[in-house]
Amino acid sequence: MSMPHSALPATPGSAVVTIELAGCGSKAELLARIATAMRFPAWFGHNWDALADCLTDLSWMPAPSYVLELRHLDELRKSAPEVARTLLEILAEAAAFWEDQGIGFSVVDTTGADGTDG
Repeated sequence: MSMPHSALPATPGSAVVTIELAGCGSKAELLARIATAMRFPAWFGHNWDALADCLTDLSWMPAPSYVLELRHLDELRKSAPEVARTLLEILAEAAAFWEDQGIGFSVVDTTGADGTDG
């Protein structure tokens, strides 16, 4: 699975979550932004394993499919490339998990090819 996609899938009823990455330059900030945007439960441990656990649970946000819009992913890739790589690996693993469950889980880079958002 290649990550992230450049266009939104058109699945009615999808839970669409926008994660703003402008100015995000650390693992701690990234995890906090994801936790807020996805309304993670209080037990979220703010580490990579806890992120993977939450992304393969989502019981607090039932939906027929999930779309995560990553805004300004390019900025995170520039400021914290290893953090961005790890994030994308975890998202790919979560997508594979949900695919096995018959539930869509897409990650979309909303930064345009010209570097603009959209």
